[in-house]
Amino acid sequence: MKSSLVLCALLAVGISVRAASVPPSVEAVTLTTQFPTTHTVTGLYNDTTTVEMQTTSTTFPCCATSTTTTTTPYIRTEAPLTPSQMCHEGWEVYQGRCYYFVNDAMLWPQALLNCALLDSTLVSVHSAQEHGFLQHLTNSNGKYFAWLGGFYLQGEWLWLDGSWFYKNTVIDVTWESSNPCLALNIEEGWTNSPCNMGGYPSICVKASNVTPTMLCPEGWTGYQGRCYYYNDDSLTWHEADATCAGLEATLVSVHSPQEYNFLYQQTTNNGNSPTWLGGFYLMDQWMWLDGSWFYPGFFAETSFPQSANPCLSTLNSEGWSNYDCDQSFPSFCVKDMVV
Repeated sequence: MKSSLVLCALLAVGISVRAASVPPSVEAVTLTTQFPTTHTVTGLYNDTTTVEMQTTSTTFPCCATSTTTTTTPYIRTEAPLTPSQMCHEGWEVYQGRCYYFVNDAMLWPQALLNCALLDSTLVSVHSAQEHGFLQHLTNSNGKYFAWLGGFYLQGEWLWLDGSWFYKNTVIDVTWESSNPCLALNIEEGWTNSPCNMGGYPSICVKASNVTPTMLCPEGWTGYQGRCYYYNDDSLTWHEADATCAGLEATLVSVHSPQEYNFLYQQTTNNGNSPTWLGGFYLMDQWMWLDGSWFYPGFFAETSFPQSANPCLSTLNSEGWSNYDCDQSFPSFCVKDMVV
């Protein structure tokens, strides 16, 4: 029974989560929602509404997942929300997203379903800074481990949200095929564990509770929690970086193939020129300006030596390339939707 639960969960994660389809029911799991019985929803203009919410036990088919939605770009016309308005009571806000720590110990498949009940998903980690925030969140709740949204399937580690998975010094994995589910350790980083043995708390994440018209400044485009600005002025990489800073933003650091495709589409709409990104080559390694982990496998073309061409730009639909930083291209700036 346990092995059926794990297999079902991993197949659903690898195939169904991103396709937003629900697999056939092979085993029912009864979960209890974790929302408080009442919570206060703060309106855009400081009016508040108290909503009664009942804690209910609901039986769901094994491996049910939340539906993937497509983010529609929006333009902000009002003042941004304050952090306390961005998330429901009990959720923590960090860099434009809402995080919920579930103290109840669950198996990984149960934690995945429980987050789906909360209209969220197990958290996928994009940077060392986010990892540090999650460690602090876990420690402040008096716990040592917490499930994350990482899993091992068909020879590779994946994140539930489809972003690139970076094997780095934060992760210490052993016997991956028999320990295919990822957990956070407050002292050492990430560790892998059997999905159906014991039980850990878990961390859910979802987009912030904001009104679409309040997301981005005029002239910026919203996508998956961040605001993007296409600057069609031809600038060197350093000039582009300084221009973004003047807009209280930074050259964009790319976290997933989906995000790159979104950016590349903007370039095709504006003449298909190479466009500066926030990647740079320093001390024999590629880095992002925002400190997130750099995925080196998305180069469509590489210019050598890399030390003489240390600045990153879009190239084509297949990926990016590197150039001399003194060349002049358009650029992408990015900042969080709500600041």
